Amino acid sequence: MTATFGRAAVLGLGLIGGSLVHAIRQSGLDVIGYDTDPQTAAAASASGFPVTASDAGAVHGADLVVLAMPLPEVKAALQSLAPHLAPGAILTDVGTLKAPVLELVREIIPTARFVGGHPLAGTELSGWDAADPLLFRDAPWALTLEPDTDLASWIALAELVCDLGAKPVPATAAEQDAAVAHVIGLPHVLAETLALTGLTGGELGLSLAAGSYMTGSRVARTRPDLVATWCDGNPELVRALDDVIGRLQDARDHLATNRSVLDLAVAGHTARMDWEHRRFEPVELTADPVGLLEHGRRGGWITAVLRDDDGVRLLGMRPRT
Repeated sequence: MTATFGRAAVLGLGLIGGSLVHAIRQSGLDVIGYDTDPQTAAAASASGFPVTASDAGAVHGADLVVLAMPLPEVKAALQSLAPHLAPGAILTDVGTLKAPVLELVREIIPTARFVGGHPLAGTELSGWDAADPLLFRDAPWALTLEPDTDLASWIALAELVCDLGAKPVPATAAEQDAAVAHVIGLPHVLAETLALTGLTGGELGLSLAAGSYMTGSRVARTRPDLVATWCDGNPELVRALDDVIGRLQDARDHLATNRSVLDLAVAGHTARMDWEHRRFEPVELTADPVGLLEHGRRGGWITAVLRDDDGVRLLGMRPRT
């Protein structure tokens, strides 16, 4: 574990926050938790983790503070912890959308050393009982890099994310939100729609629903209020839906006129297989925001942060061109 951090505070102990508490402790860093729900806090405490009765108690003395609550709760959390955040502490979050959190931090704690984060490691499960210390292994973890981001803070957080077994991906908040509209928001909207329409075949459909239906609608098991926070307020999701609607309309027109959807099936199969079979190459990067962001845009991530007498070097991987 990097010596950059002495103590971490995780505010919110659901699936992601709870898993992060587990993973941070296993990596050798002191960690303390807090949750507004007394039952969740009690469950974490009963599992042997230190849990405070207030966010102020958790934040006090922490040099890393992680916001792990749903987006609608972030504003109140920032307002509450602002007086207790140490001047040199790094503040991050683990939510799906990054631009709204960045805006709130700039409004409420403009001097904070903030680096937005998004581990893409969630499941359809939720709550402390679903926490898994291995949840982040090999998972992409977006880390936002803006013109006013403190680069040393970004590097320190990237080093921690690597230590947790995840893959830090540099991106601006806007780029991250646009990307997740296509790979998180859209799949959830489609899964909810499939769950609603897939079984309109009546009782026979209920009996015949199997792998295709279960796989396609799996994430519809996610808490609805969480799904809404991942989708609402992201204009790129509207554009992604327009694309899908156009493709579905085209498929519908083909079937209505007794033509085949083979072209769609071939294109979809090719896209999926090309994604699965991508090949990657190692690269070495300097601590340069422009180069890091370009690395992220090309599908790359960081694998290690190296510190020596010449400064900081970052190792990474990215798709072969």
